[in-house]
Amino acid sequence: MSQEKTTFSAVLGVVLSGLRQEKNIEQGEFSQLMGLSQASYSRLESGKSTFSVDQMFMAAKALDIENIELLDRLNNTIENLVNNDVEVFAQARKNSASADDSKVVGAALLGAGLGALLVGLAGRK
Repeated sequence: MSQEKTTFSAVLGVVLSGLRQEKNIEQGEFSQLMGLSQASYSRLESGKSTFSVDQMFMAAKALDIENIELLDRLNNTIENLVNNDVEVFAQARKNSASADDSKVVGAALLGAGLGALLVGLAGRK
């Protein structure tokens, strides 16, 4: 069984951070392009908040990329993590029947830790 875990939203946050940085867009500017406060976007990018479908499509538009490109990057990153024995799971929302904040928060690799993991895995190829 996998010892390391992360959420789909945390992975999406890392993917968006990488794309945003590739395009030399600062986080504040990017949050404005998405119509969010910088604090709200920062929580999304760090994996502390979950993305909505609307926000995912808004992010692709803000990056001036096709939705499918964002989904392909996300899928490839998730596949890479799973192939390296990292469990990727849907974070329970507070209003869901399965929400148990103590387990969800404790199990997730968030922000810089996930980013470091992804960089390490990319270096293996």
